[in-house]
Amino acid sequence: MSEPLRVLLVDDNPQDRQLVVRELRRSFPDADISEAISQSEFDERIRLANFELVITDYHLHWSDGIRVLQSIKRCMPQCPVIMFTGTGSEEVAVEAMKQGLDDYIIKNVKHLVRLQAAVHAVLEHADTRRQMDQLASRLESVLSQLQVGVFSCSPEGRFLDLNDAMVDLLKCEFQSNSDQTLLTSLFSNDSQGDRFLQEVAASREPRETEIEVATKSSQTKVYRLNARLVASEGAQPRIDGLIEDVTRRKQSEAEAQQAAIAATQIAMLSPREHEVLQLVVAGNANKVTARRMDVSEKTVEKHRSNLMKKLRVRSVAELVRLVMLAQASAE
Repeated sequence: MSEPLRVLLVDDNPQDRQLVVRELRRSFPDADISEAISQSEFDERIRLANFELVITDYHLHWSDGIRVLQSIKRCMPQCPVIMFTGTGSEEVAVEAMKQGLDDYIIKNVKHLVRLQAAVHAVLEHADTRRQMDQLASRLESVLSQLQVGVFSCSPEGRFLDLNDAMVDLLKCEFQSNSDQTLLTSLFSNDSQGDRFLQEVAASREPRETEIEVATKSSQTKVYRLNARLVASEGAQPRIDGLIEDVTRRKQSEAEAQQAAIAATQIAMLSPREHEVLQLVVAGNANKVTARRMDVSEKTVEKHRSNLMKKLRVRSVAELVRLVMLAQASAE
């Protein structure tokens, strides 16, 4: 069973409170309704914060609805607030909406019937908002664990918002003498960064590039940068993007490519050369290899010289590394 709806009713007019309670109980018969009719009672309710919806009058003898709204949103930003504006103007209601008011109702019997629908609507909206915040929080946590930087910047490249992973990236990896307020600081030179920003601004599709960075620890890392232009009606255009350290991935790709080449090279050896290769890599001297293959030592030396030329190596150490790469490719 769901818990009863907990409502804080802020109104110092007993008749009006009675009307609101009666209307609320039509849809929420089990609602737990607490009342605040003075500043001290309101302060105590705020301290306890044991409510999930606030209904407040605009005109109060000890305060007004705007101050009540501000106090609620300061302590409980996600808590929905509905205001009655019986003595307030439409301008007051509009100003309250700008400050986070979820809905308002003209305080008379004709409009009071809207209360039930308004409560259902603001609670549903608050629940959706909580789910979105939780999803955003989980996504932020996952991205931070994966060390994926998330950012927003102006079309000129000035950072507007960064997640924790992006802040750490700028603080720990990039050279201290770079301007870390600009996206172009990620690139080896400003012209490359400017060119990427121009491509993003000119395209409706996400743009992607890879950049090599000499970090403070004197390592060279590879980052994949993905960005797209976001242009919402009535808002300034911005660029949203992700940056991910793909150094290990690139190294793995390079090693896999080398392994495939090594396997191909070894496959081109003759059966005799392949047999010599296995014995040499196992650490056998030419004399031991010759005895095991029942051939002369000069023949082994010839096979060894030929296979090293074919494989383009100059030492046994390089030969061993090549065989290990080829084995990795087979696995």
